[in-house]
Amino acid sequence: MHLRSLTVQAIGPFAARHTVDLDALGASGLFLLEGPTGSGKSTLIDAVVFALYGKVAGADASDERLRSAYAADDVESVVDLVFEVPSGVYRVRRTPAYQRAKRRGTGTTTAQASVKAWRLPADVDLAAAPEGLDGVGTLLGTRLDEVGAELQRVVGLDRQQFVQTVVLPQGEFARFLRAGGEERRVLLQKIFGTEVYEQMQQRLAALRAQAARTVEASRAHLGEAVAHLLGACALGPDEQAEVRGALDEALVGTPVAERVAQVVVATTAGLDAAADALAHEAAAARTTWDAARAELEHARATATLAARRDALRAERTALEAAAGRHEDDVRRLARGRAAAAVRPLLTGWQDAWTAHEAAAKALVAASDAAPGDLLPAGQDVAALVEALVPGRGAEPGAAGGPDRDDLADVLDAWRPHLRAERAAAADAAAGLRRTVEAEAGLNGRRRAVRELAAVLDDLRAEVEAAAVWLAGRPAERATLEQERDDARLRAAQADAAETACAAARVLVADVAALGAARAELAAAQGEVAAAAGAAQAAVTAEAALRTARVAGLAGELAAGLVDGDACPVCGACEHPAPASVGADHVTAEQVQAAEQVRAAAEAALAAAGARAARLAERVDGLAARTGDHDATTAADALRTAQDAVAAVTAATAQVTDLDGRIADHDAATRRREQVRDEVLAQLHGAELTLETERDALSRTEAEVVEARDGHPTVAARHAALDARARQAAATPSTAGPG
Repeated sequence: MHLRSLTVQAIGPFAARHTVDLDALGASGLFLLEGPTGSGKSTLIDAVVFALYGKVAGADASDERLRSAYAADDVESVVDLVFEVPSGVYRVRRTPAYQRAKRRGTGTTTAQASVKAWRLPADVDLAAAPEGLDGVGTLLGTRLDEVGAELQRVVGLDRQQFVQTVVLPQGEFARFLRAGGEERRVLLQKIFGTEVYEQMQQRLAALRAQAARTVEASRAHLGEAVAHLLGACALGPDEQAEVRGALDEALVGTPVAERVAQVVVATTAGLDAAADALAHEAAAARTTWDAARAELEHARATATLAARRDALRAERTALEAAAGRHEDDVRRLARGRAAAAVRPLLTGWQDAWTAHEAAAKALVAASDAAPGDLLPAGQDVAALVEALVPGRGAEPGAAGGPDRDDLADVLDAWRPHLRAERAAAADAAAGLRRTVEAEAGLNGRRRAVRELAAVLDDLRAEVEAAAVWLAGRPAERATLEQERDDARLRAAQADAAETACAAARVLVADVAALGAARAELAAAQGEVAAAAGAAQAAVTAEAALRTARVAGLAGELAAGLVDGDACPVCGACEHPAPASVGADHVTAEQVQAAEQVRAAAEAALAAAGARAARLAERVDGLAARTGDHDATTAADALRTAQDAVAAVTAATAQVTDLDGRIADHDAATRRREQVRDEVLAQLHGAELTLETERDALSRTEAEVVEARDGHPTVAARHAALDARARQAAATPSTAGPG
């Protein structure tokens, strides 16, 4: 990297614009920045570092030291640097943040930091720099972050590395030497580009680790394969130990695969031979076993047949012994079958006689219970039955008594009359059946009508309540919208509140820094006073020593005189009364020591004065920024700003909440409107149903009153007709006792 031109204005002790032609200074290879304390040597180094990285060289130094305390408020602080690297020639123009005079009104305002960077042509003429370079080259950027990243890429070092290698601020060289080994390794590696060797080392280490893992995995797989082989071979412990030893020996030499294969082949060859011999023995044993199994099956079949023969012989002997008893059973079975043929006839005669008696009883009972208009005229049915049924009056067919034909004639004449009466009663009862059901359901239908009327009242009340509720919804929504709009207005102040809060934080920090700076300034002023006293004392002491040395200088010269030599003062060769050196004579070494003490005291005074001047400048700057604020008012301003930020944050959350509440409000309104419409539809349907039910109920009640026909209820009339039909059906339907 080669610095070619540096221009500073209102930077440090340089109040005006100064341009340093670094090309001319570096023509001889080396140049020196020399001057008393405070003359601006470190400022030039800080200006170079600031132009490249936006920060001064010293890690502990403040960027505020860049702004010149001697420049007017309206003069801009600028650093303009032209430098050359292998990738080309670049120019960067950077301004720090500082307090400048307001363009309108009185007082100062903060001028924000800015930066511009250009890539210049390789043959650019720097004689008229920097004004002559305006408009020359390609603009690389104007943003602090993008220009900073681009310059760091171009230079190849970050700020910390730059100030440790290219520029070493006061006190920073010792810090580089005290840096840890790892930190210095990283820095030197980046400087000399040795990353490729470290990457190669890391790659080789990774390959070595991968090869080691592969070998270990192969050994593990080989161990598993050996275990499977030994298990499959079913070798004894000694044989397994022998095979394992052979495999271990094979793993020592190369090639491993072939040596292991030889051991495996040798092991399996012996096992194959043993297996062949065992196979021949197994085939012979199988032939012997098949022959023995055939003989066994033949013997089992013979034994089964012999057992079956013995069982059949025993069964035949038992059958011969039971032959007589079997013949008796056959004769008894023949007699039972003959009796079973006549049993149904006897049973049927008994059943017919029983039914005959039951029919006679039923006929008498029916004639006794029947109304008079259902009985045959001029005939006593009960007397005829009593005469015809055995055991009831005269014997059937007795002289002078009725016979079965007389009873049949009476019943034949009676049946048509009963059928007609039964049919009439049945038809009348059938005609009333629907009316009976209608009469039975009257109470339920009346109750249903009343319940439907109550439902209508409930529906009307619900519709009215929904109308009242919906009427108030627009006003509620308007209230929510007004609250949301108010919250949005408050939330819109977010940027202003954040800016005010940031300014308040800066104010609090500046107030605290002002107090600390004033304390440091007071201490520095005390150090200046002490250093001034020490310097004055050193000057006085040196002057006294010099005066004393001059006073005793004759004695010092006389001490070196030799007879015959000329005196360096008067030239005489005789020295009758040479001066003597006093006991308190001041030597040249003492004067030199006093001079060194005085120089050190003056240097300490200058350093203390420079520090006090810097602190005074810092105090003035902080006082100008803080104004009349103290720690209390600054804290109050910060709390007020924080409260404003909290209020804005709450307002933002309130806007979101109110948006959700308005959406919920609209959804609830739509749901209630839908419910109201459904209730209205139900109300209209219920009104139509109620009107229809009332008409139908009136018609049914009139029909029921007409169908009663003198009876208390339609059901009573239906029961009477049904009973008459049953009587008419029961009286003649029973067959006569013949």
